[in-house]
Amino acid sequence: MHRIIDHPSDFLVEGKNRTFEKTLEDVAEGMFTQMGKAGEKDTIEIESEKELVEDLVIDVLSKIIAECEIVPFTPERAEVGKTGEKSVRVRIHGERKQPENIIKGVTYHELLVKKQDDGWIIRVLFDI
Repeated sequence: MHRIIDHPSDFLVEGKNRTFEKTLEDVAEGMFTQMGKAGEKDTIEIESEKELVEDLVIDVLSKIIAECEIVPFTPERAEVGKTGEKSVRVRIHGERKQPENIIKGVTYHELLVKKQDDGWIIRVLFDI
């Protein structure tokens, strides 16, 4: 589950779920709501490996944004799978069309990645 949090100039998304992978999916799908609507006709994949979980979150979301601009691709749904202790592979379902809105970047400002007793919480601020 994700929620969009009011922010005066940017776009803040928070995800909470049982596992890190599901929480990252939730945050990615929250980000997708800003990029426009799409069907699930096509798929792209990205991979990331980082030492710190915070860097992993930023890298994954940044790579998704870059890939969506390069292809072009409008994302609708994400599937995150763990490929190692500090790495993930993300399959993004959507359509090969220009996103309605471009996200400029993912920031470390207000970033929160935390394991709690009942699961994970990830909060990310996007520059739009």
